[in-house]
Formats: sequence, C-alpha cells, structure tokens
Amino acid sequence: MDKSKIKIACVGNMNNSMFSIVRHLRYAGYNAELILSKEFSHFQPDADTFEEINTDFIIESDFLNSDILYTKQLKLNNFFSKYNFIIACGYSIAYLTFAKIKIDVVIPYGSDLYELPFFEIQDVNNTYFNKQRAALAKYQKLGIENATGIIFDYTNEEFEKTINLFNLKGKRYKYPSPFIYTPEFNWQNSKTIQTKSSLTSKMLEIKKKFDFIAFSHIRQSWKNPIDIWSYKGNERIFRGFKNFLELTNANACIIVFEYGSDVEDSKKLIVELGLEKNVIWFPTLERKNILSMISFIDVGIGEVGDYSWLSYGAIFEFLCMQKPVIHNRKDSLYEKIVDSLYPMYSAANEEEVTKALISCFQNKEHANKIAVEANEWYVDYAINKPLAVLTSILEKKGTVLPSFEKKMSVFLLKVESLAFFLKLKLNL
Repeated sequence: MDKSKIKIACVGNMNNSMFSIVRHLRYAGYNAELILSKEFSHFQPDADTFEEINTDFIIESDFLNSDILYTKQLKLNNFFSKYNFIIACGYSIAYLTFAKIKIDVVIPYGSDLYELPFFEIQDVNNTYFNKQRAALAKYQKLGIENATGIIFDYTNEEFEKTINLFNLKGKRYKYPSPFIYTPEFNWQNSKTIQTKSSLTSKMLEIKKKFDFIAFSHIRQSWKNPIDIWSYKGNERIFRGFKNFLELTNANACIIVFEYGSDVEDSKKLIVELGLEKNVIWFPTLERKNILSMISFIDVGIGEVGDYSWLSYGAIFEFLCMQKPVIHNRKDSLYEKIVDSLYPMYSAANEEEVTKALISCFQNKEHANKIAVEANEWYVDYAINKPLAVLTSILEKKGTVLPSFEKKMSVFLLKVESLAFFLKLKLNL
C-alpha cells in the first residue's frame, strides 16, 4: 500500500500533541495534515519545534469559532470529505460528530474526556448557554463512543470510573499519546537543542550558581482547584523542597512557572517558607524551550496530588530528555496492566518529596541510572507502541472513501439541519 495516498486529518493541538503525531506520521510516509482552530499561542506548531516548518500540511480552520448550534454542518462535512482518516481531540470531537463526520481515532488530553461530555446546568436563566453546552456534551460523548478506537493510557481507579461511563463501540488502546516528536527532541540531541534555545544562557547562569537543579513545570493549582483532577500538590513540592534544603544544606534551586490559577498563592507560600532565593520563576513558555531547559536539570518533579498517574505530559518531557522524575505513582495499580514500569521516585506528600530529593541529590549515579532505564521504557511504551497501534488502524482502513455512505450522510444532514433550525427558531 502506498502510504502517501492515505490522507489523514489530525484535528486540534492541545498540549502540542497533534502536531507531534502529524510529524511522526509524515516521517513514516503518510500524508497527514494538522487542522488548527482556536489554539493557545503556546500550542501553535512553531512553539514545538526549532526546525523550519513546512506550512503546506498545516491548515487554519475557523469551524470551532462559532457556537456548535450554529456550526455550518454541510461546509464542515464537505471540508473533511477529502480525508481517509480522522484523528481528533478536544472540542473538535463534538463539532465533527455534530456534522456527522466519523472519527477514526480519539486521542483525549483530559478534560475533553472527564468534563466536556458531562453537562450540568450552572445558570438556569441562561437558556441559550444551556442549550449550547448540552449540545457540546451530547456530541462530545457520542463522538468518543462511536470512534473506531481511543488511545488513552490507564489512569487510576477513580478516573477509570469516568471512562466506564462511556459505551465505547471501538477499542480502547491503553497507551499514551506519542506527543513528543523524538527525532528532534531526545537526550542525544541536547547540545543541538541548547544551541537553538533563547534560554540557554539563562540556564547556564543558573547551573553556575547552583549545584543541584529541580524543575517543576506543572501548573500552579493547589489552593483553589476547579475539580479533583486539577489539584497538583504544588504546596507539597515547595514544603518538601524546603525540608530538603534544611536537612542537606544543599546549594539547590527549583524552577517553576507562572502558569495556573494559584501562581500568586504559590508566591506567598514561597515567601512564608523563606525560599525566595531558591525558587526561580519563568513565564509560560513554548515547549521547545522547556525541553531545552530540562536538558540542564538534575531532577524533574511532576504532580504530587491525591491521585496516582502512570503517564502524562510533564513526566514524558522529563523521560524524553533522560532525567529522573518524582511524582505520585502507586505501582500496584499498573503492574497487571503494563509489562514493566519505568523506575522513578514516588512521592504523594511533602515528606516523600523530601526523601526523594535527598536520594537523588546524595546518589546522583543511581539517579542517572534510573533515568537511562526510564528513557528506554519511554521510547518503547510512549512512542513506538502507540504509533504501531495508530498505523495498524490506518493500514486496516486504507484509502477507501465510503462514497455511498458519504452521499447518504450529506443528504440526511440536509434534512436534519432544516428540521433542527426550524425547531430552534420556533423554540420547541
């Protein structure tokens, strides 16, 4: 089969995930395109590469810029009719489903799975908003349930309860998204990445000033988290780091970011703890620069919240650059799910953060050893295996465009659209 004849749409780019997938697929010879709409500035393609971007395969779309109830379904349907295969995440799942477009693979990033498909009335007086939000929830859930496959790693017992609320017609593949483009970003390429980053001189200054650098780029969300999944345990990290300094007298710092709802509360806590000289703040940055910064550090710290996680973006960014990691992981949850687990320092409270930092600081040889092993695990489990799953689904579908079904779908869409807008106008 000629891979270049399989035309693939990757829709959305939250956390830069789809741009990475497009690059992986194009590297493998497939004709993949990235469809962007309403992306944050730090989730634009140029935020995720130091290389010159070929914009021929990047398409800016405005179909997410309107309320879903007024989406031009036929226009959207016609736009995507040229693709043999559609991969989607985020709000695009709802919009595509509303336009009767079959999604082949859903690769969620989080809230598009646990929040968006579930609607609760917040303002009884805002009738239109409730209709809009209810429609989003309905079509988001339908799109996820009717996809041929969903790639989403095993999480934890509580989060799995949410996933079990879906009546999945397709198969769930318990792997993470291959959301870092490893041909460019890998530990062997550190020097090249550093020469291209605008923050290298700053990192060299920090490395000259401190003997040990910890790094935590999770968002600041601990004082007033919007839901149980948004609690990151930042205060546990700061308190654990404070105890580490007192017990070791280490010349150490921790790098954090002005990102999240509780930045100001974190800054107040840092003053209370007397850590002003040991905490270095950076603004929200593009991932390409974050990965370059990680190449300079000694240890990465992920979430130290109330729930265990096997995989998520921040952790993989550390593993990609072959750095040891600290975060909350309960191994017993995953031992029967995966063949092996990457070595790391598990921490679910400030005492365990302190213990992990001391271990990493006092035995750097061991820390480096587990970083090497974790990187090997990451390449196999988080890149090679999910890409193999994705290409397997691609090859099974091939280049066939369901012409009869497509024509019938468009005809029914015209009928339903007319009925829908009549109902909306009459407020039935």
